[in-house]
Amino acid sequence: MRITIVGAGSIGTHLAKYLSGEQMDIFIIDKDPQKLALLDSEHNLMAIEGDATEFSTLRQADVGNCELFIAVTDTSERNIVVCGVAKSMGARMTVARVDRPDYIEPHNLRVLATMGVDKAIFPEYILANGIIDSLRHPWTRNWFEFDRGRMTLMGIRLEADAPISGTYLRDLASNDRFFHVVAIRRRFTTIIPNGDCMLMPDDVLFVTTTASRQSELARLTGKKMFDIHRVLVAGGGKTVEMMLGLAPKGLHFTVIESNAARAEELIRKCPNCDVIVGEAGEIDVLEEAGVNKADAFVAMTGTSEGNILSCLTAKDIGIRKTVAHVGQQHLLQMAEAFNIGTIVNKQRLMANTIFQLMIDSGSLSSKCLALSDAEMVRLAVHNDSKIAGKIVRELKIPREITLAGIIRGGRSQVVTGQTMLKAGDHVLVVCLQGGLRKAKNFFN
Repeated sequence: MRITIVGAGSIGTHLAKYLSGEQMDIFIIDKDPQKLALLDSEHNLMAIEGDATEFSTLRQADVGNCELFIAVTDTSERNIVVCGVAKSMGARMTVARVDRPDYIEPHNLRVLATMGVDKAIFPEYILANGIIDSLRHPWTRNWFEFDRGRMTLMGIRLEADAPISGTYLRDLASNDRFFHVVAIRRRFTTIIPNGDCMLMPDDVLFVTTTASRQSELARLTGKKMFDIHRVLVAGGGKTVEMMLGLAPKGLHFTVIESNAARAEELIRKCPNCDVIVGEAGEIDVLEEAGVNKADAFVAMTGTSEGNILSCLTAKDIGIRKTVAHVGQQHLLQMAEAFNIGTIVNKQRLMANTIFQLMIDSGSLSSKCLALSDAEMVRLAVHNDSKIAGKIVRELKIPREITLAGIIRGGRSQVVTGQTMLKAGDHVLVVCLQGGLRKAKNFFN
């Protein structure tokens, strides 16, 4: 598959990094030679220095034979124009990053389609939806749904008094087991566990389960399912404004914004929330905002470090659910090691959205980027696959991968040692970063 990315900023770079791991022909276009040189030296792709609004640059990238064209520069108008040109030159699917909510309104999307834009993606809208999703499932760190919600991958921090804390995985094995621990985040390390692995307090367990057994899984991991009613938000930027518009009824928001003019603007635009002018890191401001009554705290200031620290403060105060936006990629691994609840990252969520588009078009197996150093893919078992007709416990599965779940005939099920893999199965596979090739070879 041939993919062209226009824009080597944070989102374009993140997409190029992960798509290059799919063994596809990746072209990335940017005017900045330094950004391109760094990408070219570290990843399997073709870097093209030039202006994507020029026909010669697009021809150099051979966009006429491009199956996916993604424009993610900082300018909506530029992205729309280059997508239109690429489409007219023969690109099969075009995706444009936009920076205003009116672009993604249905009637405007139809107009963009006539201009050659197949899909418009608004990063702040995706990020706002990600935060709302985390508030809907407050007892988990991460939440990904597969097969229309029939199979779920959850990240759950294991409590010290949990019934399964201190238990070896082999002792959890049974024919009626309804969940599968596919990965463990232990401080700064991600583990693909085997039967000899003990589940320890503060481990973040990445678990697959079916929709009907989630409350039982919460009990086993020491969690109590609860609802969110009052949310305290640090920062009042564009994403927060969009989040307030998307929030379901029953949630009451209080926003702490340091800029007085922006606070006044939020009051006008978002009458469903209270706004306080001040610094979210100051205890007296938090007390004025009602921190002791809040069920959740969402940190959306301009600095990742500030968001991490304010979530730690909120945890110490006693807020049950915290969400931190961490924009810098190099801070993600550190943030995941802290007990600060859910981490949201715009680049990851954008990449997930692009992957889903590719899945829907039939050009890529499922992939979700749950961790900074591990990933999940959906791989098919074919008639000529060496694993077809084999029982899982008899397979020599590489240590870097584990089989998380199966979608078979429209039904989802958790994998156990007794599961037989059949042709036509779609298997959810979790692998450490760098293990994707082994996973694919294992299925061929």
